[in-house]
Amino acid sequence: MIYINPQEIDYIEEMGLLFETSGASRTLGRVFGYLLISEKPKTLDEIARDLLFSKATASLTMRQGLLIHFFEKVSVSGDRKDFYRVSTIAWTDAQAKKIRTLDAWEKLIRQGLAAVSPHNTAAVENLNGMKDYFDFINWYLSDFPQMYIKWKNGTINKNINKPGANSYGQKHFDEN
Repeated sequence: MIYINPQEIDYIEEMGLLFETSGASRTLGRVFGYLLISEKPKTLDEIARDLLFSKATASLTMRQGLLIHFFEKVSVSGDRKDFYRVSTIAWTDAQAKKIRTLDAWEKLIRQGLAAVSPHNTAAVENLNGMKDYFDFINWYLSDFPQMYIKWKNGTINKNINKPGANSYGQKHFDEN
């Protein structure tokens, strides 16, 4: 058995919890975290053994991860077994897709505002509250794709923090 140190175990478990709170399975998150910090691709047997899963659970989880392109199957020279690793490109694409869903939310909120009677003050207030939030998010993220390209190309100084921001802007949410 490969030794997984306590900090790595905690990391793997936290990744599982984060996936779970994001709407995916905890098991998928644990496998993602495990493969993310693995030095080399792993077999289903290794995944099951190291994460204390049944092989059936490891297999099902791997199929889920392959289906959404979070994992990829790779070959290892001289070995006939299937090996798996994380696809960070697919993860990045999935996060970008989540950002693009803001357009769908905005469209649906506008549809709701058009559908409800202006006399339905509770509905109008709810929808306008959501609209205001999404207007802000869209404004804030309007240059996100271009800024990310600059970030990846190294044309943004990564050592300079945005004024007033920490940990994804959490400071602003905690103050309210």
